[in-house]
Amino acid sequence: MSEAKISLDSIVKGKQERPIRQVVYGLDGVGKTRYMCSADNLIALDLEGGMSEQDAQSFPLYDKSITFEDVTESLRIIFSNYKKLGIKTVGVDSLDWLESKIHAHVCKTANVDSIEQIGFGKGYVMALNHWHTFLSGLDSLRALGMDIILIAHSQIVKIDDPTSESYDRHDLKLDKRVRGVVREWADFVSYAQFETHSFKAGEKFGQSVYKATTTGNRIMHTIQQPAFEAKSRVAIPSPIPLDWKTFKQEIATARKG
Repeated sequence: MSEAKISLDSIVKGKQERPIRQVVYGLDGVGKTRYMCSADNLIALDLEGGMSEQDAQSFPLYDKSITFEDVTESLRIIFSNYKKLGIKTVGVDSLDWLESKIHAHVCKTANVDSIEQIGFGKGYVMALNHWHTFLSGLDSLRALGMDIILIAHSQIVKIDDPTSESYDRHDLKLDKRVRGVVREWADFVSYAQFETHSFKAGEKFGQSVYKATTTGNRIMHTIQQPAFEAKSRVAIPSPIPLDWKTFKQEIATARKG
């Protein structure tokens, strides 16, 4: 009989303060990459080629010749050399560009030109297995004490809510199966945008007309709203500035409470 893996000694008590797993998503140009690069001792998996203006170390993984296997190899290199490199944070920029690498890997394995050719959604299920492998690799780095920041673009999806009328919401620009897995995996899903306010600009046909204006401040939401997906496993305020130090400080404050 094999030795039991679970016993009374397995029980833990109180809060377990572990490294952060955050997904930050939003429209182009809001400052997601800059936010990621302000994290402590970062190394990024640069899948877009957007790191050239950032003062941070990265793996250049954006060339079309780079495969999903190359991406996972970069995680193995980090795992073996994180102390020598002084790495405290691992970033991925971005998830939607990673998805294209995964789809290409699935197509090569199945010997097809398009993931749709596999039929009946089987290609997307195959891709999902690779996503689990990738997230598991990130968890191995987290177990060594590294924070994880994943960047994604946003898309508008339709929400069919049986308790209300259908409405549109900003969500991760990923396949719907992957969106769910990534959101569940992450401790924080943060929607980044420019701070906006509406003001009354006049009236038309007897009705008030409102226009939107921005302060130019970059913020991120940590609590879900009908307009966007968000989550936080720590009770921090929402919104907060799109600033890594502020984010970490809010988490530290909340954990003391």
